[in-house]
Amino acid sequence: MSGAITVAPESRPLDPTGADHWRRWRKPLAVVVLLLVTAVILGIVQSRASRGYLDPEGVDNAGARALARLLTEQGVEVEPVRTHADATAAAGPGDTVLVTVPDLLTTAQVDRLVDTGARLVLVAAQVRVPDYAPGLSAVLVDEPRSVDPACELAVAERAGSARLGGLGYDGDVSRSEGARCYLVDGEPVLAVTATQSGSPVVLLGTADPLTNEYLDDDGNAALALGLLGESERLVWYRPLPEGAAESPAAFTDQLPGWVRAAAWQLAAAALLAALWRARRLGRLVREPLPVVVRASETTEGRARLYRRGRSRAHAAALLRSAAIRRLAATAHLPAGEPGPAAVGTLAATLAGRTGRPAAEIVALLAGPPPADDAALVRLADDLDALENADVPRATGASPTGKDPRPS
Repeated sequence: MSGAITVAPESRPLDPTGADHWRRWRKPLAVVVLLLVTAVILGIVQSRASRGYLDPEGVDNAGARALARLLTEQGVEVEPVRTHADATAAAGPGDTVLVTVPDLLTTAQVDRLVDTGARLVLVAAQVRVPDYAPGLSAVLVDEPRSVDPACELAVAERAGSARLGGLGYDGDVSRSEGARCYLVDGEPVLAVTATQSGSPVVLLGTADPLTNEYLDDDGNAALALGLLGESERLVWYRPLPEGAAESPAAFTDQLPGWVRAAAWQLAAAALLAALWRARRLGRLVREPLPVVVRASETTEGRARLYRRGRSRAHAAALLRSAAIRRLAATAHLPAGEPGPAAVGTLAATLAGRTGRPAAEIVALLAGPPPADDAALVRLADDLDALENADVPRATGASPTGKDPRPS
């Protein structure tokens, strides 16, 4: 159909663009982000749920959040502390100090804590018992179980049976109005005595009655409230190992153990995905070109560019260089850069074969650039004529027209 307009197809680069990369990787990235977010959420939840042994904010079995809430509801001010300096600064006469791990304190720290004059409640003290309560020592007894008070201590009588055991305390408790309660294997698991300075100290052989797991069993809750709620203010001291406050643990050390395993699994999954999506170095695959351009069109296009830029000198240099390479190959001369010496040798050889003067050939192959387009066209024609000239070695004829072969 005459007059029809042909619209060329839209060309696009063969290399993948940013949008192509995004479409390829958005699903794997979404999976990785979802896994990371899930791991962070689970880590936060677990860190809140498992905060450590007898933590007043811990809601796991070994935590003591339930007891801390009951004490607060009873009007007791609970002040959690972790360092020895905070504990000695917060405690004073008339206060109660709960020490969850008494054996972590050094002798000097025990002395400073005793000097505060506060009433001490020690949980499962073993090695440092003589430092807190002179005359007493810890002995191993049977595992915790339900035990009757078997004493006249008012707190124990109100609580009744409780889950106690683990450690018993042997020795004299008569330094003050002491008591020996809850006998296991003949040893009191709850002992009330006094420090060297005369301040009250309570030794509890196990933490079970204070934990979330066993607080509602037997009389554990009543016993815990009675031991810790005697004063209006309770300093909840969870000691850190010596030097831990000055050099806190790294962030990775505070993560739950499963986080490291999950991180290794994610790294392995990312490596496998990279191997799966990586480019394979196999045999070359022929791909159809988007546009087929004939050699003549390429030549004409470059010629138009040279003409538009008036690059006659550059075009002439290209024509001469190509002609010199072809003529040198025809004359069996060594290939190389077309310098003056090479052009002179080639001109001498061509002069002997074509009968043209060598100076004329040198001017044609290495002369000045053409002054205008017409001179450039003449140069192209002259070079073409020189290449098409009769060469005796190629045709077998001599310049004189005689047969060079011997008769």
